[in-house]
Amino acid sequence: MRLAALSCLGLVLAGVSLGQIYDGKVYGIFDPLVASETPSAITVSGGTFRFVIDRATGQIISLRALADEFVASGSAFPNPYVGLIPLDDPAAQREGGKERPRFGYEKSVEVHPLLWSGGLTDAYRLDAAAGTEIHTEIVQASPDLVEVRSTGRYAESPLNWMIDYLFDVDGFTKVTVSLTTSKPVQLRWHCFNHAFLAKEPIQYLTKVSDPDKPPAEVRPEPTVSIARLAPDKAVFESHWNAFFHLSNRVTGIEFSKQDFGDRHSGYRDSSVRLENGEVVDTGAVINKDHRSLKGWDSRGRTNIFTQLYSRDRKLELEEFDIRNTTFPLNPGELRQRVFWVQPTPAKRPRNDLNSLRVVWPGPHQIVMTRWRGRQQPWEPPSDEQVRLWAQTGVNLIVGGANYWSGDYARPLLPEKTRRFIATAHRYDIKVIPYVTFADFNFAAPGYQEHAADWMASQSIEFANETTLMCYNASGWREHLEKQWDQLLSNFDFDGLYIDHWTNIRLCSNSRHGCDGYLGSFATEGYHDFAKRARRVVARHTDGKGIMLLNANMLLFSGVVPWFDIRLNGENDDPLKMRMETILATWDGWVQGVQSMGEWGHTASRGSMINLLTTFSMANWAISPHDLAQWKAAQSAELAETRELWGIWRSFKLNGAQRIPGFDSQGLLRMEQPGSIVNAFVRDGRALVIMGVHGARGGRKEALHIQIPAKLGLGEGLRYQIIDLRNSRYLRSRPSALAELHTIPVRLAADRPAEPRVVPRRRRRHGLVEDACARMQGEIRSWLAGRTLSRPGRLGIGGRYPWFRACHRR
Repeated sequence: MRLAALSCLGLVLAGVSLGQIYDGKVYGIFDPLVASETPSAITVSGGTFRFVIDRATGQIISLRALADEFVASGSAFPNPYVGLIPLDDPAAQREGGKERPRFGYEKSVEVHPLLWSGGLTDAYRLDAAAGTEIHTEIVQASPDLVEVRSTGRYAESPLNWMIDYLFDVDGFTKVTVSLTTSKPVQLRWHCFNHAFLAKEPIQYLTKVSDPDKPPAEVRPEPTVSIARLAPDKAVFESHWNAFFHLSNRVTGIEFSKQDFGDRHSGYRDSSVRLENGEVVDTGAVINKDHRSLKGWDSRGRTNIFTQLYSRDRKLELEEFDIRNTTFPLNPGELRQRVFWVQPTPAKRPRNDLNSLRVVWPGPHQIVMTRWRGRQQPWEPPSDEQVRLWAQTGVNLIVGGANYWSGDYARPLLPEKTRRFIATAHRYDIKVIPYVTFADFNFAAPGYQEHAADWMASQSIEFANETTLMCYNASGWREHLEKQWDQLLSNFDFDGLYIDHWTNIRLCSNSRHGCDGYLGSFATEGYHDFAKRARRVVARHTDGKGIMLLNANMLLFSGVVPWFDIRLNGENDDPLKMRMETILATWDGWVQGVQSMGEWGHTASRGSMINLLTTFSMANWAISPHDLAQWKAAQSAELAETRELWGIWRSFKLNGAQRIPGFDSQGLLRMEQPGSIVNAFVRDGRALVIMGVHGARGGRKEALHIQIPAKLGLGEGLRYQIIDLRNSRYLRSRPSALAELHTIPVRLAADRPAEPRVVPRRRRRHGLVEDACARMQGEIRSWLAGRTLSRPGRLGIGGRYPWFRACHRR
């Protein structure tokens, strides 16, 4: 690439929006970035992460997510390195005898270090961090974007490097590594990202697959545990890898790439006899045991461009674009590679969305008579239907607008749509319409003119009515941002539900720039899409809007944290997953979002609740037709929904402190594998949700509240432990704080157990305020305005179980 081409690099991205700060948060959800500098370091911090760049080397020496440090002690990254072929001898020529001056390539074959020695086959190694003339500065800084640039020289060579760090508010950091020269040189190696990562906080690896046979497709692979790999064992090796995520139950770090062209490595043919008689196999390396390994070089296996190896107390990452291959670089030319690094979580979940009680009237795509068997026109839900949903406890409706995908500004029946939204708002129910990141209807305005330029190369269609567009097509992103903006300008929706496809990220449509070797893996445009959506929602809701992503198995933290809620389970059953995959992918807590479950006929509702502690009644077909049906509980699913929603509402989950099952912070513990415990805490009380993932039959367990004080439970008080679902006390008498450390329980199959821990308080006049009396007050408040056959008859099988537990005193 020529230097003159620099002005054309990059995508058209959403601009910096300095004014979009609401209640002190960027877009209403992220803590502003803070850039600070000292003579020795530059620090860039967000709410949950921190980067530190050493000014002397220009490299990142610390990357922290919450309390976890991911850069190994004493190391730095990306610390790119090059391998230079030795220079020609002065007056090197082909003619002459034993004293003939030699060419550089003749001398390079004498450089054959051992495997993992640190040297480079056929070349002299130079590292950026050990360079000269290094200068590091902040280029720009705002609440949502910080840019830092480092420049330097590789020792006394003619090679110069530049590293540009672009930090976005979510921690999604674009790292651009550039290489130029002042004299003609021959490169043999270029590693643009060389990192030593601390092994202690890393337990799991999640990555995408490499493309297989055409048509090439890339999918998430199951998460695997890597905590016990022996030194010098490969964690993974890849010719292509576009994304991988390293994590524990709470935090992580991930690396992404988008383009894979202009990379060089290949087969080495023949051997060379040196002047001393030694024969060097140019396609092999010698290891420390003096064995020759064919198809290897001094840094591992050939033709591998991304490799992660286990070392003693650390992991070593190397990403190459030139590997043991002679490549000329001349003045005026530029070698440039880009990758993204991101710590997770980017933020903390919103506790005002702890309890998601959802109905989904849709529509999914446009509904018209005479299309797909439809006999009647679609209309938004009626006032009576919305009132019934309010009576049952619904707090979020997904849908309510009927339009072509990609033409969201013009829903059918606009006045009825506005009435529906206004009715929902009267009952304090939020409404978010269904839109997508990718679908474009064949008949929508603009399709005929632009679809060929914007479409993803896999040419996937839905129901013979939409084509999927590519996330990297800037025109498509700009088009949808305008559509969403007009939709929320004209209709008082509370945010967006965004459906999307994860398997179209690999695209080779050169019309919008996805070209090169195997195309592009949409990364920067994908992140930009999520940012544009959040920008629109924040602007129209004063930063309080709700964004829900149909995430399925998506882990990519460049997208997920821009949302408030992820929907899991449309295409995957957690009962068939490894627990490592659930920990790394399904648990929205580690990505800074809430999680909601959707299940089909093969998935377990109980397991979904245990895993996510939320309940989604996504199937409108089973919704009650009237309040009597809701009370009668003819459907087991409706009965469970009603009972759990009632428990959650009475405790006022929204606004409570959540202690998630996968990040209990040492506060809560169960004893057996597969047992899961979550808790919500407020006002000196706790609601504990326990279950067994995928279990059948019963099991004896014990709940350990290890640090009661951190749950707001106080010394000097005694606590009742009430099993709300089974209508009983777990203990016959109130418990002192020390007695809460171990509570025997019995879990039935995958049916969630939900005990409440509440204090008995003595009032000034010596009267005892019983926990049950307090609960009854909450329940009566919740039931206010309902017309019941008699007080308390709303539970399964007769008298409401909460009252039954209290009456048994």
